[in-house]
Amino acid sequence: MNRATLLSLIALATALISTAGNAKDDVFEFSHNRIAFNGLLTSSDSYTLEATYHYMFNHYIGAGGGIGYWQVYYEDGRASGNGWEIDSDDNKPSNLYLRPSLVLKSPAIRIKSVNIGLFAEPGLMMGIPYKRVCINRIQNWTVSGYDYISTGKGQWLSFDLRAGVYANAGPCGFSIGYMMSNLDVYSQYRKLSYDGHTFGEFYPKRPFMQGAYLALSYYF
Repeated sequence: MNRATLLSLIALATALISTAGNAKDDVFEFSHNRIAFNGLLTSSDSYTLEATYHYMFNHYIGAGGGIGYWQVYYEDGRASGNGWEIDSDDNKPSNLYLRPSLVLKSPAIRIKSVNIGLFAEPGLMMGIPYKRVCINRIQNWTVSGYDYISTGKGQWLSFDLRAGVYANAGPCGFSIGYMMSNLDVYSQYRKLSYDGHTFGEFYPKRPFMQGAYLALSYYF
């Protein structure tokens, strides 16, 4: 993530916090507890499902985290060689993760019974720092045996930001918007090797991840 992007994120967070401190507390209903279920689609051909809880200090600032799971849904490369290949079930990287994060909300504009405003959620994704995959040994076009290889290396910590628009109607709400992250979904696979081949040669170069998210929330 370049310096200009990081400075923009800091400016957005500062503006939201500053606005929150000056806003009236009676703009919309308030509760300290917020749960949400989130779904994301990314430019790395992956999806994410996540459940979160945040304690809201006031209408606009909350802290908490969640647990989630991401997986690549489209194979963009395949590790293979003379007489071997990675098992198809293991050729789509995935991981479980914990994600501590902040919730930053702007004051809302009320349209009838719906409150609409801006929303940002910066966080840190902490994945499981271990990956194990199955290698099929192939002889005469059929699988003749299996080997298992693993690694404890690769990226396990990444930063991401979600920013967009939220809408609340009473205790229920949703938010939708844009996400960006420095997560490399093939990071652990690049550390694997078999039969003299490093798996990094089979998979795409690390891209900057971006995408879209949708969150359904409830305050209680």
